[in-house]
Amino acid sequence: TTTTSTTNPFSSSEEALNAMELMGSAIPRRVCQHPFRRNDIVWVCRTCQSDETCVLCHACYKASNHEGHDVAFYHAQAGGCCDCGDPDAWDPEGFCPHHGPMAAGSAGAAAAAAGLPTGVVPRVRGLVPACGEWLVNEICRD
Repeated sequence: TTTTSTTNPFSSSEEALNAMELMGSAIPRRVCQHPFRRNDIVWVCRTCQSDETCVLCHACYKASNHEGHDVAFYHAQAGGCCDCGDPDAWDPEGFCPHHGPMAAGSAGAAAAAAGLPTGVVPRVRGLVPACGEWLVNEICRD
């Protein structure tokens, strides 16, 4: 039998979880979900939104093209979040370049997945969350 010895580079489970969160924040999200705080600028594009509750944060609006669209803005009360990148809430033509299926980083992953054998992507989609859960449980077992 072969035994593998590993060393834990983290001094605590909290340090390991913080490192995981940092790594996760480096991966672009498909949906912005920026949480609105009181007085944030919230953009409405009646041309792109699916219904009147669908909105964009100021950063996503500035980075997207809504020229010629029916737009307005208001100052938020606390609550709600940006819908940029969510095709159920927003026309993909109105997404900023950082969110949605064609966002930077997403296209490369889609192209790489296209070359894989049939059935691999769904299995990996199930396996990766299970591995993440196992990893967190192992790290937290201090």
